[in-house]
Amino acid sequence: MSYFNQRPQLVRLLFGILTLYIFGLMGINIYKFGKSPSDENVFQDPPSTEYFIVNVPAQLFDEQSRNWVPDSIRIGDMPTSVNDKTFASLEQAREYLKSLSDTALVTLKVVRPTEKPSHLYRLRKSSLSIDQVKSLQPTAWVTAVTERGASDRAGMKVGDLITRINGQTFKNVNEADQILRKGQIGKAIEYEVLRNNQLLTLHVTLASFGFPIGFLLFVTCGLLYMGIGTFLVEVRPQFTAARLLALFFMAIGFAMVSSPIQRGLDSQFLIIARNITSGLSVLFAPSLLLHSFHYFPKERPELLKRRWIRIVGYALGAGMFPASRLLPTAGIISAICVYMAYVFVVPLFFRKEAAADYRRMNRVVQWTSLAVGILSIAFALMAPQLADRAIPLLGYLGVALLCMPASYLYTIHRYRLMNLTLRIRRNVQYSFVSVLWTVFFILFIMAVTSWLVQTHFNLPYIRITGQSIEVVDTPPTPLEQTMMEKGFLVAIAITATILLSMVYKTVNRFIARTFHRARYDYRRAANELADVMSSTLNMTDLARGIVEKLSTLMQLKKAGILFFRDQSACCCQEAHGFDGTTWEEFCMSIDKEMVHGLRQFSGEVSVEYLPLPLKERFRHQEFHYIIPIRSKEKLVGTMLIGEKMSEAPFHHEDLEFLSSVAKQASVAIENAFLYEELAEQERLKHELAIARRIQLESLPQSTPDIAGLEISGVSVPALEVGGDYFDYLNGDPTTLTVIIGDVSGKGTSAALYMSKVQGIFRSLHGFGLGPRELFIRANHLLCKDLEKRSFITAMGAAFDTEKKQFALARAGHLPLLHFKAATHSIVTITPRGLGLGLSPEALFATELEEQRISYAIGDVLMFVTDGITEGKKQNGDEFGEERLVTILKEHSHASAMTIRDLVISEVKAFAGDASQHDDQTIVVVKVR
Repeated sequence: MSYFNQRPQLVRLLFGILTLYIFGLMGINIYKFGKSPSDENVFQDPPSTEYFIVNVPAQLFDEQSRNWVPDSIRIGDMPTSVNDKTFASLEQAREYLKSLSDTALVTLKVVRPTEKPSHLYRLRKSSLSIDQVKSLQPTAWVTAVTERGASDRAGMKVGDLITRINGQTFKNVNEADQILRKGQIGKAIEYEVLRNNQLLTLHVTLASFGFPIGFLLFVTCGLLYMGIGTFLVEVRPQFTAARLLALFFMAIGFAMVSSPIQRGLDSQFLIIARNITSGLSVLFAPSLLLHSFHYFPKERPELLKRRWIRIVGYALGAGMFPASRLLPTAGIISAICVYMAYVFVVPLFFRKEAAADYRRMNRVVQWTSLAVGILSIAFALMAPQLADRAIPLLGYLGVALLCMPASYLYTIHRYRLMNLTLRIRRNVQYSFVSVLWTVFFILFIMAVTSWLVQTHFNLPYIRITGQSIEVVDTPPTPLEQTMMEKGFLVAIAITATILLSMVYKTVNRFIARTFHRARYDYRRAANELADVMSSTLNMTDLARGIVEKLSTLMQLKKAGILFFRDQSACCCQEAHGFDGTTWEEFCMSIDKEMVHGLRQFSGEVSVEYLPLPLKERFRHQEFHYIIPIRSKEKLVGTMLIGEKMSEAPFHHEDLEFLSSVAKQASVAIENAFLYEELAEQERLKHELAIARRIQLESLPQSTPDIAGLEISGVSVPALEVGGDYFDYLNGDPTTLTVIIGDVSGKGTSAALYMSKVQGIFRSLHGFGLGPRELFIRANHLLCKDLEKRSFITAMGAAFDTEKKQFALARAGHLPLLHFKAATHSIVTITPRGLGLGLSPEALFATELEEQRISYAIGDVLMFVTDGITEGKKQNGDEFGEERLVTILKEHSHASAMTIRDLVISEVKAFAGDASQHDDQTIVVVKVR
């Protein structure tokens, strides 16, 4: 077996040859049988070559009372045994009877040709004479005659013994059948029959045979057996269990097909081939079943290690052939019982050694096989008593026999045996159920119609006049009765047609719903999808709405939708029919190559036409069609369509509907993109407004009260947030450090750095540092975190009100404007220094200079950022430092707040309609 396990293709080839042989042989036999001429009767070899030519008084054994009752052996009865002994010839029987005394009781078993069951008679030997019995030449015993068939019309009866056909004798029924087949359909042939010891001549006009329903059903079941066996070995040839079951099913199927078709073949070679194949099938089918027990539903080591079980099983099968030729009927039946008992009983002795899961998995097969076996044996024993009803009942037996392979297929499917999952596609189920319902409905209508036609209705006589309708007791005339009955039938027919039509349509709708075949209204579906697309602007909700509505309307197992931004990145994905993990993994696998592959297709496309890598991805997710969604020739999305729940194929109108949905979706997706962009802008605007408020709130909200100093500062960002900074750092009422700074650039990044600088300065100021030391330490921290292209300029002035001095340090910032009241002049103070974050610590400290400057009452100090001096008009002219000096000189007498506001307003007036170019920050300190 292991040899074939490693060579599945060889197994397929060998079984293919066997299948062609078996199906070919059966196909020829069935065709010949169905198309050959027929006398529409069934005949077989007689049970005996002798028959009684006179009536002989005897006692009959009554099966019901179990007693002997007076009766007679009748003319035509054929003896089959004497005192349970069979004899090859009449002379042997005569010699045996001579050995008995005249008073001895003789028991005869006889077969009455008109009745298949045998009868048991008892009589004295003196009452029995050999002259009462006559030998028969080879005959054909008629066991069934089709009612109103060709033989019935010619007068043939059950029990007739055919002695000649067209004047020709024959040796057995096969030769008789060949003589019959030489006749022509529609022409009569001559039969010489023996009936009640009288020869009769009958002329039978041959008919085309056709197939009785029961016979056809039984043969069909046999073909299904063979088909199931072929299927198993073709899909799983590498499994021993599949090969053995295939052989078993094919053997049983061939026996079922060939057993009722014993006539038809006109070639001696084909007859021999059929008989040999049928014999081998019957003999070895039980042995194959026993062998399959070793491997199905799983291997049984306790049986495999006992090789004698298999060897004896096949030996018994081989021994049945000589037994059937040498033993009498009772012996043959006994041999069959022993054979079957060995097949089914021996494995039971080792059942306790079998694994628990084997017993659990084999339960359905075991009980089904037992029931089928009992039913088959019962039918075989009862067949002689059934007479003409045997053929109709044969069809029901065939259907019952199908339960056995059905139990095997059920077990294979339930426990996934042999790595095989059996499943009938839903569209096939729908077709089968629909056809079955239609056939049942037609048969029901035919039955109702037949009943109506054959039923006599005792209708009351209703007389209809121009003025009244009355029921009359007097009987109607035949014409009136006929008209009443026809009218009644017409009324019933109309009513029945309406009711049955409603029932038929209702059941059809139920079947369609059950198998998801209810047709959907394309127009209504399109309108519902349009409502979803028009009422939803959110991208995720739009995708989810399209997928769910599409899946519901088209009844899809799986569906998905992908949105692409800029024809490259997947920005949204929704699906129906997936678990979260599977769909997420699929979405994560979407890359530019995949999107590029989808961009090549403009219309709906089957996944089978995609490039190989893409095809494998989509087939793995069970998608069948891809519908690109385009807007202005750009790929904005794609719909992924899986199989229908009905498992029916997609039709042209389905694909047209999907294409129409894609066109509608393109507009909705573009709107969703715009909505997302607007929402994003609103979100950013809102967040920037919050950031602006936070930034402005982080600037000094109150001015410190320092004796002798009036201070006022403001910062106006060019955008929502800015990079300018000012702060008041004071530790006690006599000291104040003013810080002003400007981060390179503007906007969000500059604001973040500004916040960082503010935190650093406030943290370091707690150590009581002067401006120079404060900047040095701040530079140490900022050099590690600032981007290379970013830097910060700053200026710090630490005021000592008792000494009327301030220490000034400048890290690359604009000069300080000092208005001296004593001389009414402005001095520009520019200590050396590099911007923060631009240079290493040593160089920064070396270059950074701190100056100590004295001030007097009336002096004004102005700290500004470059947003003030570089304020621009639309033509590009800058506000400049000179205008700033002029404002300071002309308004030095004003308060610090007035000077501050005046500068801001002048810069704004100078720029006019031009937008603010840079953040504008100013701090004014006036000495009082």
